[in-house]
Amino acid sequence: MGACESHDDASTCQKQEAEKMIKKIAVVAGISLAAWGLFKLVDASESERKTMKAPGRNYRIFRDDFERDPALHFRSLRD
Repeated sequence: MGACESHDDASTCQKQEAEKMIKKIAVVAGISLAAWGLFKLVDASESERKTMKAPGRNYRIFRDDFERDPALHFRSLRD
């Protein structure tokens, strides 16, 4: 027969079907949440880097790159 046996009453059958649906929704939500978390973990490395206005220019650069080697930035201005 179907998901519910003929000797089950209708309310028990509906409850079982509702529980199955809730479990499926919970699994899909859990997988989606895990995927979103992995995406944010990978994406965080670039998006959390601080920027600053490039000295002598009208654009932004990453602050940590500039602080690591400011002379490189100023050498590139002369090229």
